[in-house]
Amino acid sequence: MHHFFLLLSMAVLSLTASAQTKKATPASQDAKAVEAAVVKFFDGMRQSDSTLSKSVLAPGARLQSVMKDKNGVVQLRETPMNKFIEMVGQKHDKMLDEGIWNVKVHIDGDFATLWCDYALYVGDTFSHCGVDAFQLYRAQDGWKIFSITDTRRKEGCDMKAAQSSRVKK
Repeated sequence: MHHFFLLLSMAVLSLTASAQTKKATPASQDAKAVEAAVVKFFDGMRQSDSTLSKSVLAPGARLQSVMKDKNGVVQLRETPMNKFIEMVGQKHDKMLDEGIWNVKVHIDGDFATLWCDYALYVGDTFSHCGVDAFQLYRAQDGWKIFSITDTRRKEGCDMKAAQSSRVKK
């Protein structure tokens, strides 16, 4: 009789674990899709393909940076997204490569945020690092970025992670 209860308990635990795994799958698929949208945005940047980057942007998307001016005063600066996309589409002598790591995705229904560390390289030259914060919503044709905010600095960067996050040429 004791063996019967032990087997029954193991079967219940097994079913519970299986049910929890199945519940986690849609959320993890959504998180992967959110990250894929952000990676696609950066792939467009690397390839000087403004159409690719723009394909994951919502109409009216915003690009802002929290940074210090020459006097050390913290400011919020906005770059018009159409100007940024125009810059992406220009052919560059050196690839713009923004590698990301420590990616964290949070989703509530049709709203998502992606927070990550990043480092920007122009060719093989380090430009700056910081944190990117993306806000996205689930559109009919996939996750769309409606806001990007970043920080920018040249010091205090994890150069080992920055180097390993780079796209292999």
